[in-house]
Amino acid sequence: MACRYLSHRGTSGSATTTECWPSFRELLWDLVRRIPAGKVSTYGALAEAMGDRGAARAVGAELSGNPTPPDPPCHRVVYADGGIGWYGGRGRGAEEKERLLRSEGVEVSQGRVDLSRHLFSDFRCRPFLTEMREEQDAVASAVTNGGAEPALVSAMDVSYRGDEAFAARVDFLLDSGEETGHRLHRRRVDLPYIPGYLSYREGPALLPLMEDDGRLHLVDGHGLLHPRRAGIACHLGVRGHRCAGAAKSLLCGVLSDESVLVDGEERGRMTGGYYVSVGSNVTLDQACEALERLLDIGIDPCRRAHRLASDFKRSS
Repeated sequence: MACRYLSHRGTSGSATTTECWPSFRELLWDLVRRIPAGKVSTYGALAEAMGDRGAARAVGAELSGNPTPPDPPCHRVVYADGGIGWYGGRGRGAEEKERLLRSEGVEVSQGRVDLSRHLFSDFRCRPFLTEMREEQDAVASAVTNGGAEPALVSAMDVSYRGDEAFAARVDFLLDSGEETGHRLHRRRVDLPYIPGYLSYREGPALLPLMEDDGRLHLVDGHGLLHPRRAGIACHLGVRGHRCAGAAKSLLCGVLSDESVLVDGEERGRMTGGYYVSVGSNVTLDQACEALERLLDIGIDPCRRAHRLASDFKRSS
């Protein structure tokens, strides 16, 4: 079980009760084991059972890395059109997958299964991705803007090796650009990358690096510039930290001059090649100006954090 770390603070300032999310992998393995011999299910059906059909690609990636086939019996998971796909990674194992399915009584014709005869979708499990989206709504409502001008900027990023996250924070004085220190944190991750849920993958690795001392934390990810107005910078920021997102790509919105608009609202701004947006306890102007000041003197704090996280991974 992966404990919730992103419960936002209420008006009293006290954190809400800590609960636990199920492990994505353990829950997925359990669901796949429920598919009976002679039946198949789909990547989308498994993702939908966990709360979001959009996680189908992550389901496929996890199953392709199954270290102990045929348990769980991931050969019983096929595409939405009945295509059997691969077995053990893209481009591999289609013949073995077909052989296993046939041995269990599943008819395969021209690389496809007749889902009207063989589909199993009677999954009952906790839809924890739905619960995460509900928490994102609560986080979005807790975001605040404003605060004093920051004197210290800390850029943060995460690098990965398998199921391990290597998080790094590097600190800069805003007036001079002087690098004043760094911090590192390493931990196991419980969730694969699913678009829109980065907070729940990277947040547990970044949270121990944060300090509530007025510094501005620049996170590799989004803040309000997120489909649910609750990117990783918001999740971290509503815990009392000053936080902004500085992402390399968009999840939503359109660029108009330097502004990123969502339904006509400015939710972010293009600054120095990054999509900057408010996490919490900072204004968009403050976040953009802080990044611009460092870039203007030849310092890219986000790139420096990325290199530090990568070096940490290589040396560990």
